[in-house]
Amino acid sequence: MASIIKQLSGSSLNTMQKSTTLYNPNVTKIMTATKRVAIYIRCSSDEAGKEGYSPQTQEEKIKDFIKLNNYSLDPKHTYIDIGYSGGVDKRPGFQKFMANAKNREFDVVIVYRMDRFFRNLRLLLNTVAELREMGIEFKSVTEPFDTSTPTGRAMFANVGVFAEWMREVGLESRNEGMIKAMRAGKWLGGTPPYGYKLNKETQKLEIEEKELSVIKMFFEWLVKNRLSEYKIQQKINTMKIPTKYDLLGRIKKTGSKCWWNRRAIGRILRNEIYTGTIYYRKYKYLGRVRGQNNLRPEEEWIKIEDKELQIIPRELFEKALQQLKKNKESSPRNTQQVYALQHKIICGFDNYKYQCATERYQKKNGLGEKKYYFCSAVRPSISYKKCPSSAVSESRILPPVWEKLKEVLANPETIMQELSDCFNHKNNGNKTQKKLNNVEEALNSFNTQKESYAELYAERSIKKDFYDKKTQECDKEIERLQKEKEKLSQLLITEEEKQKRIKSVEELYGQLKKRIENATYEVKREILQRLVGKIVKTDNKMDIEFNIPLEADLTLAVCGDSRRMDRNL
Repeated sequence: MASIIKQLSGSSLNTMQKSTTLYNPNVTKIMTATKRVAIYIRCSSDEAGKEGYSPQTQEEKIKDFIKLNNYSLDPKHTYIDIGYSGGVDKRPGFQKFMANAKNREFDVVIVYRMDRFFRNLRLLLNTVAELREMGIEFKSVTEPFDTSTPTGRAMFANVGVFAEWMREVGLESRNEGMIKAMRAGKWLGGTPPYGYKLNKETQKLEIEEKELSVIKMFFEWLVKNRLSEYKIQQKINTMKIPTKYDLLGRIKKTGSKCWWNRRAIGRILRNEIYTGTIYYRKYKYLGRVRGQNNLRPEEEWIKIEDKELQIIPRELFEKALQQLKKNKESSPRNTQQVYALQHKIICGFDNYKYQCATERYQKKNGLGEKKYYFCSAVRPSISYKKCPSSAVSESRILPPVWEKLKEVLANPETIMQELSDCFNHKNNGNKTQKKLNNVEEALNSFNTQKESYAELYAERSIKKDFYDKKTQECDKEIERLQKEKEKLSQLLITEEEKQKRIKSVEELYGQLKKRIENATYEVKREILQRLVGKIVKTDNKMDIEFNIPLEADLTLAVCGDSRRMDRNL
């Protein structure tokens, strides 16, 4: 009897438990709840219009899949990236999706095809693993596999490998086509640079005549006027000349018109295309600093030379780069102290540049300072042989230089006559012309040599070390000959040119006269930096080389004519 009662009691208890489970509202809710889903859609720009890849097609197929599985979709959890590569994870839609996933706002993510999510195996596996840790499933409409099983995960990884392979093959084919187009001279750089337009039929650049004068003006202001990028910007913006964006009818973020950004001007002044030379594949990363660390190996460069695209001579472009470098060196932000003759004094003993320094000392009424210049070679770290020159204070060297400059500007006829007498211009004209011809021949010879070494290196007939060494030797000789050519050219000016320069100096003096009479230290520095070429100092004697302007302009300091004047300290 006892056993029967026990059996009945157990049966009754089981019946009660089953009944309780059957009517438990919480359990009923779990059994009937639908999963919340998010959908992700991606296509690159060239896939957007293709059937089967377009965003509309992907969305339709995914929504059919959601209805079939009775999932619940909130429209806000539809994430779309158009024009983004599957090889990266920096996509706005994807980043928003991952942020919401971390907040557990959905239980499943659905894509049309796995390569719509990623075409990079490492990123794909890492992202799916991260989602799995958050309790979020990953499903593909066209590739049904269960990533909860070893077999399913293996299939998933294989599909990922194939997607990555397809991407790399596509990139390789695209790169081959781009390189072929580059070598054919077609423009692949987006919006044409200022001064050029794109011929849509040939896909090649052509010179835009309307913009030609602005390019030449920029280089003239930099090389002849020695203006900084900032001052070029100020000057061009007062002229209200349209930018490239203005001419193309595009709207800038700033909403401004006829306003030039300093960086845009800097890109123009550093762009080799204006010499008729285009380089592709020269830099590893576009848009970054164009320094040595960003350069590709030279054998990977694609060089296109097209004389029809040349706006300025190569010589002018090289001078522009040199002037940009000088502007950077003399920029106030790169110097703790400002010196009137900074970068201008050269030692007559060893040709080293003078450095600047400031000595501070105690005065009765406070702390005083003394600026002075000294040859770099007095330091053992600079030269193995100590220079015999002595330091010179600015208070001693500045007044005679300033006075000589005032004399040059006030009496241009006398200075031009001294120049003619000094070099015996009339008697030695033929000899000077002969020397100039010899220098030009030597310049052509070294340029030819340089091109020959480049061809041999491109053919891999010579090693890189040998090529670099010979190229540097050629560049050094070319620079030396170029300076010699400029000096000889100074001696061959005609009487008409001499009168023209005298007139321009007189006009310039008229503009500067008021500033010169009561010049502050800052004004003296500005004028000296523009009008003094260099000062060669030897013991108590110095040779001053002035830059005489070819045009009268308050901002001009043209280096087209130089002359020497002896001046005892």
